[in-house]
Amino acid sequence: MRQLDPVDVAGRVVHLLDSGRRESTYKLATLLALVDICVENTAAPDGSLMVPINEITHRIVSYYWPQVRVFKDHGRLSQNKSGRSVPDRIADVRTQLATAGVRTAETAREAEHPAYVRLIRSLRLTVAQQPLTHLQSVPHVRTDGTRDDFLFDASGFHKKMTVDEVDRIGTITLRPGIPEGLRRTSALLRTFIRTAWTRDVVTFNRAELDAEDLDGFLFGTDRTALRSLVEPLRDLQDDLCFYCGRRMAADVHIDHVMAWSVIPIDGVANLVAADSRCNLDKSASIPVRAHVDRALERSHLAEISRTTRVPLLQRRTSSAAAGVFGPLPSGSLLWRGIRDYESHIV
Repeated sequence: MRQLDPVDVAGRVVHLLDSGRRESTYKLATLLALVDICVENTAAPDGSLMVPINEITHRIVSYYWPQVRVFKDHGRLSQNKSGRSVPDRIADVRTQLATAGVRTAETAREAEHPAYVRLIRSLRLTVAQQPLTHLQSVPHVRTDGTRDDFLFDASGFHKKMTVDEVDRIGTITLRPGIPEGLRRTSALLRTFIRTAWTRDVVTFNRAELDAEDLDGFLFGTDRTALRSLVEPLRDLQDDLCFYCGRRMAADVHIDHVMAWSVIPIDGVANLVAADSRCNLDKSASIPVRAHVDRALERSHLAEISRTTRVPLLQRRTSSAAAGVFGPLPSGSLLWRGIRDYESHIV
C-alpha cells in the first residue's frame, strides 16, 4: 500500500467521518485517541506505530470521563442512539471512585484501582468489537469484508470477538505514514472531530442545545478535579504567576501550559498556577517553548503529585510538546505573555 502524505491522511479521515451516519460517538473517540497517541509518540523507522488496545481504551475513557457529568437541566447526555452505552459504564465507575477521592481517569490508572482495571478490561472488548472493527468500514455497503483499511489492518477484528481474541491480538499497528500524517494535521483533525462529536450529541439527545456551550462542556477540562493543586503550586511558585512573575491575587487559576484543547494532559508537569489575566489572555494558544521547558524543569513536582494524587505525566507532557511544536509552520504565533506573541522559527 502506498504511503500517504499528511494531507492525504487528513483527507481520508475526513471523508471517512463525513460518509454515512453514526450510531454512537465511539468512532470519533477512537480517532481522537489515535490522533493524540500519534502526537505523543514517535513512529518506528518504517513510519508505522504499534498501539496497544488497552491504551486506546484508556484514552477513550479519559475523553468520556468528564462528559458523563450532568449538563445543566439536561441531565447526563446520551452518546448513542439506544441502549446502555460506554459512557454509562464509565459513569458508574466514576461515581464509585469519587467516594475514594479519585477524580480523573489518569489518577485511577496510575493508582491501578481495581474498579478502573476491571473497567478497562471490560471496555476494551467493546472497543475491539465496535469502533476498531467498523472504523474503516465503507458506508452503505453491507457485504462482509468491504473495508478501506488505510489506517491499520482490521482483518482480525469482528463484532463477535471474544476476550481471548482481544488478548491474542493486543495491539493495532498504524500503517507507515499514518502516525506522521495524524501528528502533522492534528490541530485540523481535532477541530473537525470535535465539531462532528458535538453535532452527534445534539442529534442523539433531540434537544435544543447550544453547540458552542456544548463544545465547552464536552471538551473543556473538569477544573474542579484540579483544585487540590492550587496551594501546592502557589507555594512552589512563591505566590508568583508562572508566566508574568507578579504576585497572584486570591483568584488563582490552574492552567495547562500545553492547552487542554491542543493535547489533553491533566498532569502536574503540564499544570501551573497563573494570574487570571495571564490565563485568560493565553486561553488555548500554544505557548513559546521556553514556558514548556520551565514547567518541565520545576523541582518537587513528584512530591506534589504524591500529595495531591494528581499524576505527574512528565514524559507524556514532554513528548506531546515535541509532537506539537515539530509540525508547526514557521511563522506561527506563540504566546509569550499578555498581548505578546513571537513567531515560531523552524
